[in-house]
Amino acid sequence: MRRFLYSTHGSVSVYLILIIVPIFIFQAVLIDFARIQTAGQESQMAVDAAARSVLSAFDPKLHQYGLYAVAQPQPESQAIFEEMFTNNLSGAVTASRLHWADTKPVDGTLRLTPVYALSSHVVFKQQVLEDMKIKAPIEFTLEIADKFTKQGMTEPFRFGSGFTQQAAEIEKRIEAREQKLDEAWDTSEKLYKKLVGYHSDYTKRIAELDALAARIGLHTADEVRSEIANVRSQLESLYAAMRDIDASIASLARAGEAAAAGIQSLAASKQALANQVSQLSQKVNELEQLLQDIVTYAALLAATKLEASNQVKIVQQFQQEVEGLLREAKTINEDIRSKVGAAGQAPANPANDVFSHVAVLGESYFYEYQTGIAGMTALFAAFEAKLANAYLFTRDKTAEASQANDAYDNAATSFYVKQQPMEQARIGANEAAQSQKKDQRSKIQNVLDEAKQAVGGCSITGAADGDDRLYDRLQGEGQEVGFFQKYMTVNRQTASIGSEIPVETEKAEPFALHAMSLLEAFNQAAAVVRDELYLNEYGLTKFNYRTYGLEKDRTGEVKRANALTDPSAHALAAQEAEYLLYGFSSCTANIASAYGEMFAFRTAVRTLEALMDPNKELLNIGSPMLVLLAAAAEGAVKAYQDMSQLVKGEPVELSAKLGGKVLTLTYKDYLRIFMMLHSNNSKLLARMQSLIELNSGVDLTQTTTYLQANAVSELRLWFIPQVMKLLDGSGLLTCKVQGSSCQFHTSTVVSY
Repeated sequence: MRRFLYSTHGSVSVYLILIIVPIFIFQAVLIDFARIQTAGQESQMAVDAAARSVLSAFDPKLHQYGLYAVAQPQPESQAIFEEMFTNNLSGAVTASRLHWADTKPVDGTLRLTPVYALSSHVVFKQQVLEDMKIKAPIEFTLEIADKFTKQGMTEPFRFGSGFTQQAAEIEKRIEAREQKLDEAWDTSEKLYKKLVGYHSDYTKRIAELDALAARIGLHTADEVRSEIANVRSQLESLYAAMRDIDASIASLARAGEAAAAGIQSLAASKQALANQVSQLSQKVNELEQLLQDIVTYAALLAATKLEASNQVKIVQQFQQEVEGLLREAKTINEDIRSKVGAAGQAPANPANDVFSHVAVLGESYFYEYQTGIAGMTALFAAFEAKLANAYLFTRDKTAEASQANDAYDNAATSFYVKQQPMEQARIGANEAAQSQKKDQRSKIQNVLDEAKQAVGGCSITGAADGDDRLYDRLQGEGQEVGFFQKYMTVNRQTASIGSEIPVETEKAEPFALHAMSLLEAFNQAAAVVRDELYLNEYGLTKFNYRTYGLEKDRTGEVKRANALTDPSAHALAAQEAEYLLYGFSSCTANIASAYGEMFAFRTAVRTLEALMDPNKELLNIGSPMLVLLAAAAEGAVKAYQDMSQLVKGEPVELSAKLGGKVLTLTYKDYLRIFMMLHSNNSKLLARMQSLIELNSGVDLTQTTTYLQANAVSELRLWFIPQVMKLLDGSGLLTCKVQGSSCQFHTSTVVSY
């Protein structure tokens, strides 16, 4: 043993072993480490390639709309993924020779998870923007931007909308002022008639009181009653004396002829008493009549005072009503003055002359009106005060009462004589303006009625019944959910059918105002943002509309959509863009809405032309709304003629009076304008998705545009797995050692 320990034989071999073995182990570990890195990169590239291969199987029907999505069943996509992942690993290469990395998939570990579908508005919109980012700006610039912005249409449109707004505001205030003044004059006339009636009544009443006072004199009721009692007492005494005489005569009569002289004397005495009775009876009657006159006088005077007191309140109530109405009218009048002044500072235009003829009432009108009403009211109150202080109508009191009674009557008559012609002139002018406005409204209404009949419904499609069934699929019927509701619900939006776009075609004046408002709306929408522009152009490029196939280019060739899909072959013929814009559940409603709004826009332009050369006589009337309605009536007739060309696919000159060059627009151009004016991305996107499903038969909720792929592959280690196991968890390895193999967990996300 000692000899073995101290022996030097084999020391070189041991030394070499101590040197070579670590080197060998290091090289083995390094080789497997390098293989692991290579296999990891290979696995990641394989899962990326496999996921992209799945997306390469996009649906050709959707591709016609510029959209990319996988519409095949999930098992088919899973099979493609597994096949492509396996084929992209080195383990799929023939085993005829040694491979540096022999990576193979682990069975049952390959998973493909769809994340987003084309039903998502965010995804759908992004693909539309990508498809239209080059086409849309060119189309929009050529068809709309150049036609309007380079022809100087902005200022005329701004004038038209501005004039309409000012005319509507001023006319509204004129009508409000006139209504208040009409009410004030109606109340004033009632007050005047009241006072005239009061004057007549009180003239008679004062005369009656004066007559009663003259008969009564200074007597009082108590005095008269006392005197009546005294006279009646005297009468009783006389009646008693007469009865005594009668008894005496009866006694003498029994005495015979001897008592004849006595009887004759007694008879003479009785006659004297009878004469006194007659005189006293007459006096009683006179006193009773006097007492009746006193009672009548007192009652009449009290009733007169009470009536006058109540009538003062009535008159003052009339005054308050009139003054309140005049204050309101004056406030409105000042507002009119302010707005007319502002309108007068607008750029020069013949139509603006109407504002200088608007009737603005002066301060003196309201001052004299109010003082006249206040004056007659105050004089009537003074008359009532005279009556209240009167107890006995002496000659002086009667004269004062009569004078006070005449005073308020004279004031009322003077006011009425002066004010009545002014009010009649004002009312007459207002009625004349109202009558002319009514005539212009009637003209516009006649054109509107004709336009409604000329819409044409959906006879242009030739398949109204079939369209109804298609709309049931789009919009739903009863409890059934349509495509539109489905896509709105998926995107957490309220699925309301139809459109909030106001298309006023029922009444003439609202129609004219709405039509002119489109001009300013267009000016504001001309700076439309990019995304809305792209979406609108997508709708007009991929889908058909009423005049699709009728419009021609400059060479006379029929214009076709620059798209893989053929809009003329779609299920809903000649109405898809109108559905996108208005969203009603019938062809008739959508086509009629487009026609109505197009007619309104053409009416606005034609009205603007008429405003450039207004009727001078109408300007002098001073009614801005009348000028506008007259221009609108003229414009509506021309717009109706324009519509007959537009629905045939023919271009129509925007205006012969506006802009420096000929500017023509087609039916499609107007749809493009309306899409700019009424952007509603959520509903528009859902309607586009609905039409795509209707035409392609592809349920966009079952498509995939974004997916996540997960896979596990393994590499068999060549050398010492235990050493690699020691490195597992150190962060140096990209795999997990399992036995003699190292497994790679790879994932990726891909989208179009």
